[in-house]
Amino acid sequence: MATLRTICDHILDICENAINSGGNTGYLVIIETKNNFKFTISDNGRGMDDLEIKKALDPFYTTKRNRKKKFGVGLSFLKFSVEKTGGTFNIYSKKNKGTNINANFILSNIDCQPVGDITTMILHVLNMSNNFHWKITRFYNKNGYNIDSKFLKENFDLTKPSDLKIIKNYILNLEKEIKEEDK
Repeated sequence: MATLRTICDHILDICENAINSGGNTGYLVIIETKNNFKFTISDNGRGMDDLEIKKALDPFYTTKRNRKKKFGVGLSFLKFSVEKTGGTFNIYSKKNKGTNINANFILSNIDCQPVGDITTMILHVLNMSNNFHWKITRFYNKNGYNIDSKFLKENFDLTKPSDLKIIKNYILNLEKEIKEEDK
């Protein structure tokens, strides 16, 4: 990810890490309220021990070998961005079990990045890998929805623009519904 200008950019970056973790299943939970934007990303990948977690939060460390730039700012910049708003950031990980990233942005803080385009971000997460199963839960205040990539991949061809357009419109409608129900 070249730049992480929005919260959705951070989510995409961490979801890409989950896909590359060696696991096959990930969970993305997004909870948005008037004051907070929280997300949790979990995977069943290779996980990390305490030393690896510490290294992962160092912007000058990366596990990616085939890179021109030998640094990985994703987790460290997410942590910085969250804490700059007065929010909280946590990593829980267990070797050979997986990793869980929690971020809670305080939306009213002047230093909070814009949320970004949630619909497009979810579509990108679903389309990042055909071999990875995503379970996505999204709440806006008390209203929410679930998306299961396994169902979508069984019923749509995610390489066809016409099918992607159908899925995008579906997510757009879900977003509209949860926000209208709240009024």
